Amino acid sequence: MFKNESGKFESDQSGKLPLISVIVPVYQVRAYIRECVESLICQTYRNLEVILVDDGSTDGSGEMCDGFAREDERIRVIHQRNRGLSAARNTGLDHAAGEYIAFVDSDDYVEPAYIEELYRLVLEYHADIAACMFVKVGERTESLKRCNRQNRSDGNIYSVQNMKQSVQKPVIIGQEKEQLNKAIVPAAEMNKVERAETKEICLSSEQVLRQWHGRYKKWETVTWNKLYHRNVFERCMGEKVVSTGESREGEWNDRKAQNGKIRFPEGRKHEDVLTSHRIVGNAERIVMTTRVLYLYRMREGNITSKMGSTEGRRQNLYAQKERMRFFRERRYWRAYLNLLRGYLLHLGWFGWTYFFQPLFWMHESLKSDKS
Repeated sequence: MFKNESGKFESDQSGKLPLISVIVPVYQVRAYIRECVESLICQTYRNLEVILVDDGSTDGSGEMCDGFAREDERIRVIHQRNRGLSAARNTGLDHAAGEYIAFVDSDDYVEPAYIEELYRLVLEYHADIAACMFVKVGERTESLKRCNRQNRSDGNIYSVQNMKQSVQKPVIIGQEKEQLNKAIVPAAEMNKVERAETKEICLSSEQVLRQWHGRYKKWETVTWNKLYHRNVFERCMGEKVVSTGESREGEWNDRKAQNGKIRFPEGRKHEDVLTSHRIVGNAERIVMTTRVLYLYRMREGNITSKMGSTEGRRQNLYAQKERMRFFRERRYWRAYLNLLRGYLLHLGWFGWTYFFQPLFWMHESLKSDKS
């Protein structure tokens, strides 16, 4: 695999670029799904299959997915009863034919070079996982410039206003001490970043795990800003937990993976917290870039907006405890302490919000009544 003078990928001796599967769980996103799918069919990397998993939508999202599939043969639609985000992702994984896997949430969208750039990183660094930077956008935001229907079917690199082609040589930062978080690109400036300013770093999975939730935490936990070699889902890290014959409440570990494969835990929230470190553990190398390629939409009704509920916080704390146990058992003490600090902060916030704060306001109310 190589690039020609124009910066495009050329096929190798087999005559084909590897197929990349993009899995999109779909549920009640009628207002956003078109923008998401448009951003995928306009990718500069052409050999894709886009798997839309309709998780029992009742707002017409599933019917819209069927319409997209009729317009572009690379799109496949799977309909299933509502079983949650993890189940939808697992269905996509079980049906994916690609050598590489990516996930995109159905209310988000990506830059046209999203897949091409991540694949370039995997190729250049011989990595199993490539991750990009993301920005959060509001419920209403300016859409990506649409590619026309002719461009969907040809092999050209599609242009988007102020986007730079990836033919220039990047600045490669190969030291673990480089703190990529200092190079985060503000959302308002992301299209003005010159290609040569992008920083990249490649680490072993051991290096990433030992500093987990440290300087690279903005890249680590989320599932959707990455490109994975499918092998990282097809094997499981060995568990060091000694089975006592009893299952602790809420416990999820590799023994519950399907057929020795890593899958997302069904019936649980915060599935990324429960799985991301295990997936990284199955990789040999991980490469990260500060280039912004993924746009994460903050909106009412999505999972992130519901994390503040009592049940959401409770499940978050359970997930964090399970993740901490993973690092403690492997004696990754630096990562364990990073996670412990985060856990205690969440625990304190949970206690203040749902116990101490109501008592405080009750006390203030009684004082006011007496006066």
